[in-house]
Amino acid sequence: MKRAAACGLLLAAWILACGSSGRDGFGGGPDGNGNSADGGGGPNDFATTDASDDGALPPSIGTLTGKVVMPEGTIPLSDALVYLTSTPPAPIPTNAYCDKCVALDSYAFTYSKPDGTFELPAYEAGEQYIVVQKGQFRRVRRIAVNPGTQAVPGDLTRLPGKTDAALGDTTPRMLIWPGQWDHVEKSLKKIGLQDYELFQPGLNIGAYSQKMKEFPNYHIIFLPCAGRVNDPGSGPMCEVSVDPKLKTAAKEFVALGGKLYVSDWSYEYVRQGWPGAIKWVGETSQLGSACSGGGDYPAEFDDVPLREWMTAIGEGNAQLKAAWTAIDKVSPIESIDENGNPFTQTPKVWASVKLGAAGTKPATVSFQDRCGRVLYSTYHAEGSDTAGGQGDFLAQEKALMHILLEVGVCVGPKPIPPVK
Repeated sequence: MKRAAACGLLLAAWILACGSSGRDGFGGGPDGNGNSADGGGGPNDFATTDASDDGALPPSIGTLTGKVVMPEGTIPLSDALVYLTSTPPAPIPTNAYCDKCVALDSYAFTYSKPDGTFELPAYEAGEQYIVVQKGQFRRVRRIAVNPGTQAVPGDLTRLPGKTDAALGDTTPRMLIWPGQWDHVEKSLKKIGLQDYELFQPGLNIGAYSQKMKEFPNYHIIFLPCAGRVNDPGSGPMCEVSVDPKLKTAAKEFVALGGKLYVSDWSYEYVRQGWPGAIKWVGETSQLGSACSGGGDYPAEFDDVPLREWMTAIGEGNAQLKAAWTAIDKVSPIESIDENGNPFTQTPKVWASVKLGAAGTKPATVSFQDRCGRVLYSTYHAEGSDTAGGQGDFLAQEKALMHILLEVGVCVGPKPIPPVK
């Protein structure tokens, strides 16, 4: 194990960012419930007028029913956008971009429920395209729509595990930066993903600088836990460093619309890059001062849609494992939104850990910066310090993969389906 000698008391925390004034920091809609399903994913997917606002619903000719699942084929996906269109949507950009939610010009759209199921109204019979989308994950397939109730085959509503433009499948471009621990690639594999890049430059220093220049070519970048265990009594538990070039590249990537995932001991990139948003237990000006011991604690899912989804998949009473930093609190910060306007946001707590007499502390967070978002987790995705083997699919992995998909959706108010 990474720090077996350091297994002391942990005041663990787990959090993600939510804004004020009805914003949730990652695409929450005007309904104010914190849901953040995707309303787009590429330029000109839909017209700029919202079909749900013109007041007159055409008569429905039937309903399509089905279930959205993750690429591995069994885990349901909640709050995925499902819609019908007569023409395929425009391609999703292959680089970081400002993915603003856009209004829909179709009545035929809905979102999947916590168990992944959906009921999609149809207003026209005949051959159309059914689109299932969550952020840059998108599957587009032809379907013959018939009057009445129609079950959609499962292979049409399963998110793709790799990009195949000719087939109609798109996945985000993902880069995993080198780290000592938190092998997030194992978690990505468990949900069926094949398209991601595990950057392994070895001792080639020049490769690091070149890859930083390529950050704008990705949609999601992971900065997993990294550092070195200090000898007992020699200062902070961990020795960590911050590469100024990497910090700058990460901030610029987020501003372009990229999604940055940071975990555990790599917290300094969040603390220095976006100061004031998160306060860590033990934090001082010294690098690594917030490193602490690890432990397993009962989870509390603060985000209602996440809680409902975890309950739906039988993980409502989960524990969070292998957290080596602890968040004390989150605070309001002044930020810039996707339109270049200033706004105040407070990082949203998706889940927390219950520490008994010490109370409940947040443990995973996200917040918005212009068109992008930052996701920070105090615990490891796969709950282990070792790279070998796949092991069990832990509840915290499922939760983090769900949150990662949520963080990847469009920014701004999402379209709301019309009431029948």
